[in-house]
Parts: sequence; structure tokens; C-alpha cells
Amino acid sequence: MSLRAALLLALAACAPDAAAAEALRAGEKPVPGSTEAELWYGMDQAEKDIQASPYVVRDPALNAYTRRVLCDVVGDYCPDMRLYIIDVPVFNASMAPNGAVLVFTGALLRMQDESELALVLGHEFAHFRQRHSLQGWEKAKRTSAFLATFGVLTWAGGVGLAGGIAQMVGLANVMQFSRENERESDDIGFRLVTARGYDPQAGARVWERMLREETADPRRRHDPVFASHPKTSERLDDMRAAAARVPPGDYARHQARYAAAVRPHLAAWLDAELGKRTFATSIRMIDDLRLASAPELLATYEFYLAEAHRRRNRDDDRARADALYASAVGRPEAPAGAWREYGLVLKRRGQAAEAAAHLQRYLQLAPEAKDRLFIENDIRELEKRP
Repeated sequence: MSLRAALLLALAACAPDAAAAEALRAGEKPVPGSTEAELWYGMDQAEKDIQASPYVVRDPALNAYTRRVLCDVVGDYCPDMRLYIIDVPVFNASMAPNGAVLVFTGALLRMQDESELALVLGHEFAHFRQRHSLQGWEKAKRTSAFLATFGVLTWAGGVGLAGGIAQMVGLANVMQFSRENERESDDIGFRLVTARGYDPQAGARVWERMLREETADPRRRHDPVFASHPKTSERLDDMRAAAARVPPGDYARHQARYAAAVRPHLAAWLDAELGKRTFATSIRMIDDLRLASAPELLATYEFYLAEAHRRRNRDDDRARADALYASAVGRPEAPAGAWREYGLVLKRRGQAAEAAAHLQRYLQLAPEAKDRLFIENDIRELEKRP
């Protein structure tokens, strides 16, 4: 049976008990023939497509780390979960009714420590455990948007998704969890992660940054991932209130552990972020990362923040980019690109010897650089100048 056929079969089914469904127990499966069973079947078919998707990040270390955090949060439910890290530069994480967990790289980029990742995963797990999808499913069946959901999703920045990923995320969007569902999931997720010793301020930090990112460009439409959630300002208020009720204690953020897990992927994720060309929001987001950065990542964030300013090229962007390039090359572990860009800044300023030295350092760090012949030509010309 095709996925669309399975979904239409579920559409025809009746589930008067959906709203009153009890929380799902670890290891529990839907009753055969029920609406929930049909919903799971449709998601199982979509998951098969996801397993072969080129969007899935296969890195064993990153998957193992993220799954360990997931399992720490969900406890006995861990065997019921299958994790997929999706290489798409938007903030999103979701858990399908059948236990498939999707975490987008745009979310991993924006998080600053393990406690924040745990909180987001805890929220999505609460939707799964409380069977919120059943309630949303019944509501979705009464809308004309239902049949249009399972096609291709086009995200802000021109990122298109198709197949199983689009179907799973599309399902989450069209369901439009109620405000009560969202608040319950926030509450359950918060209690789960704080009970495991994670920092209760994690949620407030995440949503403070998301609010700044959303308001950085008033012309920006909200990404589809936010359409089914309460306003970010409301969520921030709720997280602050919940954190204020937690007694003082020695709570963990595990910043270094998180930084080590994501560090091999940061350059690729930041390149993808800039590829969206949503520079106002990207600048806000990368600057937030820079301000809270571990020392060993600071040069990377400065370089990509400089790149965002340079590519936008408005008002004083050029001057800001130049200053950030200069700062980046003065730090340990500066990206190769920072040496190239600051070398070109020095060339523009007429500082020939310094420019040549920076460009030579770039080629030392990036011996296989695609622009090597051009840079070598620049160096020769600079070395001829008095």
C-alpha cells in the first residue's frame, strides 16, 4: 500500500477515543485496525524513505552523541526511538507518532550546549508519549489543507524537501497541536530534563535567541516549523516562569561536550546558513553564538559573521567584516578562509608585504584550495611591489 493510500485510509477511519487517549507506555504499539495504527503505518512508510535520503547525516560520532542525549531524556522509551539528523539549515526537531525522531542541523547549529538539546528533545518526546498526534490528526482530517500536506515542502531560503522528510514534517505542521498540547509538552519536557540534572535556564536561553532571530528582520516570514507552535514570546515567558520555580542547585550545561560533538560540522552548517541569504537573521544568530562561544570556536564564528556582513554589503558591513577578519586571524585555529579574506583586505589597503604573508598562510592551511592559482598570482604581484 502506498503512503498516500495509507493516509487516506486513516482519513476514513474514526477514532472517538483519540482525545481521551492515555499516555503511551514504553514498548507499547497501537491497537491493530485503529486510527493510531494506520497513522503509525503511514509514518513507517515515510521512515523507509528517510532511511535512504541524501539529507540524512551519517556521521557515526554525531549520531551516537545525539542519541545518547535522547536516551538520557526518554529513559525506558529509548528502544522505541530511531534518530535521524537531517542536513537542512533551519531550526526544527520533531518526533513522529511511530517514534522516528528528526533533528535538523539548523537546530544543532543554534544550540549552545547539551542542556538545550535535551530540552528540545524532551519537548518532542512529550508529544509522542502523550499521543498528541492523534488529537491533531482528527483536527487535520477536517481541513482542506490535509491532502496538500504530503508533497514537497519549500522552506525559507529556498530549501526544498520531498519524500518521507516532507511527509513527516508536513504532518506535524498540518496537525497544529493545540496550545494546551504545546504547554503540556513544554512542561513535561522541562521536568524530564531538570530531573536529569540539566540546567533549567536552557529553555529561556533557546527562546530568547530565537526571538532575537525572528525579530532581526521584520520583513522575514516565520519558517513553517514555527507555524504549529505558540508565539516565541509566549514560550519564552513560560520557560522563564518554569525556571524560576526550580530551587537553586548544581545543574549541568555540558558546553564543552556539546562543542566537541558539533565542532567537525560547524563550517558546513554555517556555509549552509549563509547560503540561505537571510543575512539579517543569520548575523543575529551567528553573533549570539560568538558571544557565548568556547574559546576554540571563537575564530570560526568571527569568520562566518564577517562573511555574512561582507555578502550583505550594506551600510557599514564592509568595515565590520574587515574588523572581524582581523580579529579571527589573531586567534588560534582561525579558518583558512579568514587568512585569505584578511589578506585581500590588506591588499586593498596597499599593505603589500602583510597581504602576501596572509595569503601565503591561507595556501599553507588550504593546499588544495580551488582558487590556488589566483591567490599565487596575487602573491607574485604583491611581492613585486616596493
